[in-house]
Amino acid sequence: MVSRQAIYDAVDDHEDDIVSFMREFISIETENPPGRNYRDGAAFLSETMVDRGYDVEKIEVPESVVKKHYPDRTDHDRVNILGRKIEDADGPHIHFTGHFDVVPAGEDWSYDPYDPVVENGQIYGRGASDMKSGIAASLFAVDALEAAGVDVQGSVTQSMTVDEETGGFTGLGYLVDEGYITRENTDYCIYTECFDSSRVCLGHRGVLKFHVTAHGEKAHGCMAHDGANAVTAMQDFLGRIDEYEDELHARTTDAPVTPVESRNADISATMIDAGYSENVVPDRCQSTFYRVLVPGETVESARDEINDLITESETATGHEFEYEEIMFAEPARVPKGCQVSETYANNIEAFHDNPDFVVSPGSDDQRFVVNDAGIEECIVYGPGRLEQAHVVDEHVPIEGILTATKVMAVSTAELIKSAP
Repeated sequence: MVSRQAIYDAVDDHEDDIVSFMREFISIETENPPGRNYRDGAAFLSETMVDRGYDVEKIEVPESVVKKHYPDRTDHDRVNILGRKIEDADGPHIHFTGHFDVVPAGEDWSYDPYDPVVENGQIYGRGASDMKSGIAASLFAVDALEAAGVDVQGSVTQSMTVDEETGGFTGLGYLVDEGYITRENTDYCIYTECFDSSRVCLGHRGVLKFHVTAHGEKAHGCMAHDGANAVTAMQDFLGRIDEYEDELHARTTDAPVTPVESRNADISATMIDAGYSENVVPDRCQSTFYRVLVPGETVESARDEINDLITESETATGHEFEYEEIMFAEPARVPKGCQVSETYANNIEAFHDNPDFVVSPGSDDQRFVVNDAGIEECIVYGPGRLEQAHVVDEHVPIEGILTATKVMAVSTAELIKSAP
C-alpha cells in the first residue's frame, strides 16, 4: 500500500518540473478578450498530455457557435482540449477541468507579464494565479500518483477550456452541451479555479450583465426644446437603480460567500456612454450594469425586475428604453457533505488547520457542470489566490501549488478506492 508521504514526496520531486511548466505555460499570451493564441495554448497542452499517455482530443468550436456568443470575435479560433486515461471503464471517473484563457495584462507591471519571473518563492505572470497553476496542479497530481506506484483505477480526465473570462459558453459550457461531461461519464469533478489550497469552494453567486439604452431626439443645444434629452431620461432610470440597489442589499444568503461583504445581492452601473458634442442634445444614452445574484435568486426573476424598472422610467419620462443582454450565469451550489468535498477537506487538514468551505463572490464555469450537466459531486479547488486574479503583478506561491497538487493527488487516490 502506497503511503501518503510517498505521494507527497513524489510531488516534491516534481517541483522543478512544475516551475518549468508554469513558466512555459504563462508565456503563451492567451488573452481574452479577444481570445488570442488559443490554438498555441491548446497545442502546448495537447502535447503535454500526449507525453503523459492521455488519449487527447482537440475540440474545435464551430464558427456558428462562436458567432452566437461572441459575434465580433469569430476571427479567433476556439479550441478546447480533453485528455482521458481509462484503466477501468466501470469507474469511478474523475474529471479535472480548468480554463487557460487569461484577462488582458494591462499596464504598470513590475515584470513582463508574459516572461514569468520566479522570485521569493512566487511565480509572477498573467495567469499565474487565475488559473494556469490549477491546470499544473491537476496534471502533476496524476503524475505523482503514477510515480508513487498508486494503482489508478477507473478513469482520469483532464479538460482545459477557453473563454471562461467572458462567460465560458464556448469553453466548458460547450463541452457540457456536446456531452463530453455527463453524469454517466463523470463521478467527481474538480474545477481547479483559484481559491487557495486551504479552501474548498462549493459554488458561486450568479451574474447578469446588460446594457440599457435611453432613446431621445437630437437638437442643437441652443434650441434644446426641439429635442428630447436621453441623458436626462437615463438619470431617471439610474435613480430607480439606486433604490433597487438598496432593496438588493437586503437580500442576503446563508451560503458562506467570501468575503462576507458579498453575502447579499447587488447591482452596479459600470459604464455610461452618451453624446456627440457639447452643443448637441443627445438622442441616446447607454448604461451598462452588473447585477449579482445570490443563491436562491434566478436570472429570470432578475430580468423581470429590470424590465419593471424600465417600464416605470418609460412611463415617467415618455422616452423609449431598450434592454440588451451581454451574458448571464445562474448561481450554483453543492452540499458541503458531498463526497468529493469531504475528501478534499480531510486531506487539506494535513496542511491547513480547519479548512474553509466557501462560496465564490463571482461566477465561474462550475455552473455548467452542476446546473447543466446535473453533477452534484463538483467542487472548486486550486492553488491560486482569488485576491491575485486580474491584478497587476499577479503571482502564485510555489508552495501553494505543491500543497494543492498533494491534496489533489491523495484525494484522487481515495476517490478511486485505492486510498493510501
